[in-house]
Amino acid sequence: MTTASSLPADIQAIIFDCDGTLADTFGAHFRAFRDILAEYKVTFEAEFYQARLGLSRYQLLEALTEVKGVAFDDADVARRSAVAFGGYLSSVRPIPYTHEILRNAHGKLKLGVASGGQRDIVVPTLKSIGVHDLMDTIVTIEDSGVGKPAPDLYLIAADRLGIKPRFVQVYEDTDEGVEAAHRAGMRVIDIRPYYQTNPANW
Repeated sequence: MTTASSLPADIQAIIFDCDGTLADTFGAHFRAFRDILAEYKVTFEAEFYQARLGLSRYQLLEALTEVKGVAFDDADVARRSAVAFGGYLSSVRPIPYTHEILRNAHGKLKLGVASGGQRDIVVPTLKSIGVHDLMDTIVTIEDSGVGKPAPDLYLIAADRLGIKPRFVQVYEDTDEGVEAAHRAGMRVIDIRPYYQTNPANW
């Protein structure tokens, strides 16, 4: 288990991704998207979603358009998403590996979240697993307009924390997120060897 005391001595902040890193939201997101897309007469497969977990909502809709040949109204999907996700919020669980790291680091290091998700989903998610009030900053797609693997979300979070990127440790769970952290000049730990959701439960 990585703890704040076992990180390199020059680390001054930890920035976490949210979905799949701090919170197991995969099932809730999948079911919410499935419900919304059914209104577009589109079948949404778990395998398709699992292969694109690191994408923002807009990026995911672009990928769906390429595969399904259906144009989506991103603003309409965004409006529906928070309500649809809220219906499954009770299924969200903290991820033990990062939850312990966060609790151990609280009060010792600056803490933040950099998520490609929308704020009205990320904030309720963090509240549902009891970590919202432990964060010094929460950055979402609305703050950058650019999803991962672009480094923008991480750079904004570091700037708000007042910490130079090279002194930041990131925790991530997708290839896009790991690339974003590297491009931001931060150190990153991929949590996938320590935790993976089970699609059979979706």
